[in-house]
Amino acid sequence: MVSTPRHVVPFWDLTDEEAARAVSAWAERLAAIGRDPRRLWPFCFLNQGAAAGASLQHSHAQLLGLPFSPPRLVARERAFTRGACPVCGEIAAGDPERLVFEDDGLVAWCPSAPPLSGTIRIAPRLHAPDWSDGFDPAATGRVLRAVLTRIGRAFDAPALNVWLNARRPGGPEGYHWHLELVPRLGTLAGMELGTGVIALAHAPEPVAARVRAAGHPS
Repeated sequence: MVSTPRHVVPFWDLTDEEAARAVSAWAERLAAIGRDPRRLWPFCFLNQGAAAGASLQHSHAQLLGLPFSPPRLVARERAFTRGACPVCGEIAAGDPERLVFEDDGLVAWCPSAPPLSGTIRIAPRLHAPDWSDGFDPAATGRVLRAVLTRIGRAFDAPALNVWLNARRPGGPEGYHWHLELVPRLGTLAGMELGTGVIALAHAPEPVAARVRAAGHPS
């Protein structure tokens, strides 16, 4: 899904209007996969920079309709069927040391147990299972651009991955959609690839502080 007709590489170089159009396209294509009679599992993601797996420079995102249940997404879904919503819990905890940004009803923070070093999550403050619930493409695009810009400044890291965790068609109502933003601050090596155990080089609190500071003019 091409973000703009202009040859722009990072997502943060889009205008607010272009970012709104881009995330609107994501929503339209996700809805289309949801109507597919094959009951595919949708997965929307963005690879930026060669170190993050991007093979094309022009700003774009990708959307898959998987004909099977991907194990990591299944495990993530189960977290929303075991009582209270974990995303609501993280937001309600309101740890100021892990808060990164908040605007237009969306919150960005560093999770206490990040899946990879430097991970930042963006989610609506109010519980919303489907991405279309209260979805405002202008707000989502604007907040996503703002946080990605700060990440780029903080770590001088043009390579990053973004993916959407949202309720699949027929998935649990307790889901709470959220975006995962992961700057590529290291390399997955033998231990990570062989065991699935991820070594974190950066604790969430200093990551959040560094990204917050990158939002202030020097």
